[in-house]
Amino acid sequence: MDMTVRDEDLTSDVPEVHIVAGVTPADVETLLNMAAASGLFESDALMSAEDMAWDSAYGDGSEPHTFLLAVLNESGKKRPVGFLCFDLIPHWPDSFELVGITVDPEFQRMGIGSALVSEMTRQVAARQGKRILLETGLDRSFEHARRFYEANEFTQEHRFLKQFIPNQGGVVYRLNLDPENTDHQYQ
Repeated sequence: MDMTVRDEDLTSDVPEVHIVAGVTPADVETLLNMAAASGLFESDALMSAEDMAWDSAYGDGSEPHTFLLAVLNESGKKRPVGFLCFDLIPHWPDSFELVGITVDPEFQRMGIGSALVSEMTRQVAARQGKRILLETGLDRSFEHARRFYEANEFTQEHRFLKQFIPNQGGVVYRLNLDPENTDHQYQ
């Protein structure tokens, strides 16, 4: 059976979304609204996201964190519909942290989150990164997030890692970019 999808089979309501790096001042409020709407960012995480977004919007490019935006082009106007922020882990130069990710609910389940993770992985590998770590919650409200990370090849750590100890009620996930690397740096 031929499973090829032809252009004529696609509906016109499938949006074209591009992944771009960087944040402009006009993007910040949209990103914060998306993060708040997800219900998964605690107030301190929202404040951190706001600080990082403003730093990136007005920074000189030397910020340690990087924002990736999923941008929809609507009639010539670009609108962010998702974002991901990642950062180098201090004193652990080959390790990065996925600080936060969210996609506008209207655009979820279209592969946008996975595209953001894929671009982050490409950029981390280009910087000779060996691993990407993240922390998420253990309670039921984070169940979809955990499944998303596992579907994107992150594996749950069963011990604490030096330089990356989760908050109370958190769990650490890891994505190894160097298949030869078995050094987990456990505490």
